[in-house]
Amino acid sequence: MKKILLLSVVILLSASCAEESGIAPANETWFYVREYTVRSDQWRLVGGEDELDSYYEYEVSVPDLDRDVFYYGNVDCYMYLDNDYTIQAKLPEVIHRGQYNPTTREDDLWTETYKCDYAIGSILFKVEYSDFYTGNRPGTKKFRVFLVLYDE
Repeated sequence: MKKILLLSVVILLSASCAEESGIAPANETWFYVREYTVRSDQWRLVGGEDELDSYYEYEVSVPDLDRDVFYYGNVDCYMYLDNDYTIQAKLPEVIHRGQYNPTTREDDLWTETYKCDYAIGSILFKVEYSDFYTGNRPGTKKFRVFLVLYDE
């Protein structure tokens, strides 16, 4: 009898902890997964070309990113790293680059940082260069957006 009572208490405590932590049954979870391709000519330059604090951005409308998802859900963005769309990285993604400069006879080194900001109804993809050399437009990139809302 004591074992049954103890087992009942453990089960009740486990159930109450799961509810407090925000874990919801799988049939009450809402998912949204979409892919967005940003062509090279769609990136918008913010600031002047090659100026300090200049970067590129592209905004996508995501009507399903409503107030509930914004305040109570999760928003995750990924970028495909290959042309076969088999390797993806969660944003922000920092890519280190280098190129030999024959004029200076030295390597030019920089990083590209891809990240996203979001608001209710939209996601803003950004590309920042550590050297602010924004005369070179980013290439075409494919992103994956994953929204989750746990219905309580």
